[in-house]
Amino acid sequence: MNTRTSPPQVAFASGELDPLLHRRFDYQRFQTGLAKCCGFLPLAQGGFTRAPGTIFRGYTRALPAVLVPFQFAENDALILEFTHLTMRVWRYGALIMDGDDPFELATPITADELPALRWVQSADVIYLCTGQRPIQRLARYALDNWTIADAVFDSGPFRVQNLDKAKTLQASATTGTITLTAASAFFEADHVGSLIRLTPTDFTTVALFTTYEAAEVGQYRRYGDNVYRLTQRDGRDVGQNPPIHTEGEALSDNDTKWQFVSDSEGVARITAIISPTSASATVLKAIPQSCVDSPTHRWSEGAWSDRHGYPSEIELFEQRFCAAATPAEPRTVWFSAVGDYADFAPGVEADEAFAYTIAGDGNINRIVSLCRGSTGLHIFALGEEYSTRADTRSQVIGPTTAVFGLDGTIGASPARPIAPTGNPIFISRDKGWVIEVAYSFQADANQERPLSRVAQHLGAVGYEQIVWQGAPEPTAWLRRSTGDLVAMVYDPPEEILGWAPVPIAGGFAESLAICPNDTGTTDVLTMVVRRSIGGTEVGMIEDLAPIYGILTGAQPIAEACHLYAAAIFTPEAPASSFAVPHLVGQEVYAWTDAGEFGPLTVAEDGSITLPTAVSRATIGLFDDSHFVETLDIQAAAPDGNSMGRPKRLNGIRIGLHRTAALEAATVERDFAQPPRLNRRAEVVPRAVAAVLTEGFTGVASIEHPTGHAAEVALRLFPWSGAPATVTAIVPPVTTTGAT
Repeated sequence: MNTRTSPPQVAFASGELDPLLHRRFDYQRFQTGLAKCCGFLPLAQGGFTRAPGTIFRGYTRALPAVLVPFQFAENDALILEFTHLTMRVWRYGALIMDGDDPFELATPITADELPALRWVQSADVIYLCTGQRPIQRLARYALDNWTIADAVFDSGPFRVQNLDKAKTLQASATTGTITLTAASAFFEADHVGSLIRLTPTDFTTVALFTTYEAAEVGQYRRYGDNVYRLTQRDGRDVGQNPPIHTEGEALSDNDTKWQFVSDSEGVARITAIISPTSASATVLKAIPQSCVDSPTHRWSEGAWSDRHGYPSEIELFEQRFCAAATPAEPRTVWFSAVGDYADFAPGVEADEAFAYTIAGDGNINRIVSLCRGSTGLHIFALGEEYSTRADTRSQVIGPTTAVFGLDGTIGASPARPIAPTGNPIFISRDKGWVIEVAYSFQADANQERPLSRVAQHLGAVGYEQIVWQGAPEPTAWLRRSTGDLVAMVYDPPEEILGWAPVPIAGGFAESLAICPNDTGTTDVLTMVVRRSIGGTEVGMIEDLAPIYGILTGAQPIAEACHLYAAAIFTPEAPASSFAVPHLVGQEVYAWTDAGEFGPLTVAEDGSITLPTAVSRATIGLFDDSHFVETLDIQAAAPDGNSMGRPKRLNGIRIGLHRTAALEAATVERDFAQPPRLNRRAEVVPRAVAAVLTEGFTGVASIEHPTGHAAEVALRLFPWSGAPATVTAIVPPVTTTGAT
């Protein structure tokens, strides 16, 4: 008995599904999924379209290179290119020039440090860290005027205070350049640059303030934690009221004048090592007189130094500068004072700086990234994920209000997380999963959920980076260790989650960055792509081309770019000869307003000649690995399931939208046999689209019958640079052997 049906598929928004789901016809995403979606993107509206190509913008100064986005305003966005010891600036696809040469800024960041580069931006300033040197402060004054220097943190942070009473330090003076003397060998060469905080243990050397005392000018008195020096007295006593000011001089009772000397803590920065027991230092905050009169064991070293290492992770959260993970304290997060990113003096007030060390259950998994989210600051470690917030919604996070909680134990990779909707999305420790952290009302806690399970196979080679393109469609772009891209189309309110791998014509993507275009309406993905041209390895700066203008009809078909490392030409008068020196010796295609041409080989002088003159040409590399394949087409059966029964396709109807060219072939599979790919057919016949200058919308039919097979599917192939969008597939299928 034969059964003939035409099961339509009108939604493909789930994109490519993991092979373990290829027979889960009961699964919701099976109804909107594909077996392969390579080089095509699932659309939130349901269809799928060709992935955009890339536009060649220029070369990196060197390799490796890392791109850092910089956005100050809607129409003020830049890409900073970091290579070994040098930074350059790109603005909307063009290098910023300094006369006839590109503007370059010397930096201390080496090629070895680039993979660990982290950054946060505050207005015209970017803070950079790698964990191997002090945090850098990069400031912009003009497009071609930038400075970079060590960020200065004179007030902290500090390590835990020394508790060994035998290990004491004594200062030679309260201000200026001083000598620090240790009771035993302590100072080493890598102490240079370190902060030292001193707190007295012996307060008897400074008398307490006493009311109505006839103190002498020049004498010191202590009130609370503060020490004052009497600088003026008219012959009477000092009166009843003690001095309480915390800087400079101030008048008090009986016209006495008191100079604030110090509070209970002083800070100095070591400038030179004289011997293991002696060092020179510059006072940054007045040393208490008691620490000059007698040694103290209450001292603390700076937390960030050549000796103890520097933070490898930074973030901004609730007007605080946050830093984490030094070699000496891999699980500590430091928070600056509110509104003052340079103030790390520890305190207990709500707006003062503080630090927190995350306790582990017997492990010391270091913190690998920080990410601010809508519910707090998220802290990702190699073995678990935490978040912190204030204990009530009405308060900001502070020394007495911070609450730290465990969100999960998956473990994160060092890749920077994203938080496009306020919920952090990170790459797992094994680099194979993409995980979202979201608040659960049912559990009243943050919970983790994998986003990549539906396409788990795509992460098998490892994800190295993730960035977010918010417009025109919400898409996360992931860079794999193989150098190609994976798109995750993600729109939680619409319950859209679709996956697609996107190879880039033999190139190896090395770094990704997202910045708005010059109108601020669309986010542009910019890449460093490593390519081999004529046997030479080069680093190209390439922008992902826009495609949604083609989809909406805002742009003509001739402006489509689905080629890679492409150059776009719009000559004033029609021309047939063009120069593409960056693709010397490569086989390229040309997509023009007169149709498509290729393959053509670029001459040694970088020239290429088309058979006819054109007014617009996009010339670049074609990736012939791109294709789409449906899942096994499910046919109806009287007993409810046709899995494994012989079936065949008889003519296929394909819904198209603004498509210039597309090819299709059927695929047959039988158990333990290699798949059989039948001949290709033109979905848009050449007789209709003779020169491929028009995009067609409607339902196309191909007469492409198959033989009988246990599984049958349809495979679609792109044609050179032609745009193609599929909105529906209706395959008439006949099943045999039904009872």
